[in-house]
Amino acid sequence: MSKPGSSQDSQRTDQAADPSAQASATPVVVAGRATRDAPIGVAVSTSPGQSGVVTARKAGELRDMGLQVDPRKVGVQGALQHLAKAVNIAFQTDYGENYLESVYQAAVFKRGEVQIIHREYFGFGDTWFGQFGRLIRSMELTLEGPDPVSPEGRERIIEKGPSSIRGIFNLLGRKLDLVTEYEDRVPAYVEQMFDRLEASGIIVGWNRDDWDVWTTQIGLDIRIAPKEGVDFGG
Repeated sequence: MSKPGSSQDSQRTDQAADPSAQASATPVVVAGRATRDAPIGVAVSTSPGQSGVVTARKAGELRDMGLQVDPRKVGVQGALQHLAKAVNIAFQTDYGENYLESVYQAAVFKRGEVQIIHREYFGFGDTWFGQFGRLIRSMELTLEGPDPVSPEGRERIIEKGPSSIRGIFNLLGRKLDLVTEYEDRVPAYVEQMFDRLEASGIIVGWNRDDWDVWTTQIGLDIRIAPKEGVDFGG
């Protein structure tokens, strides 16, 4: 037991008189307990300089980048550069949440458009020889089985093995619009990805009506460019 007038009693008296001293000695975190219906705990910070509730985004160290993709505010070139950067972020963090990131490698800004490159054709250049190489690779893939560059087609080939005859018939059916193609769904997947990126705060100013999204005839690369006839204000 401490004696009256000791240093411990003096310290308690000083803390009682000074609220700031009590605050600094208070534990930093008070945590809520998860329940069966809502298995989520909430932590509240009481330290000076911290913002209170620790959200899932803060816990995961996710930051809103706010890349501006409205050509009216940053120009067409700036918007395209930001779109390419956002696509690469999406592929690294699973913001695509569909079949895009499983078959596409990366996005680059080149020649006034965003080019998203399919993994089967990564490394082929824009020269005549590069295009010829894409054509040869496309023919090789067709002989492996139906729709080989799509995720579903690749899984089917792995499961059932190569089938050149089925691959050729499937190619003819796709080109004659007798069967659906993976590439027909790709533009919608791209728009969904940008919708999620905007909802997460990584991009701002996204408008589907500003952009054309399509795939190349050979290589199934994705192209994104401003729509013709849209006024971006100089």
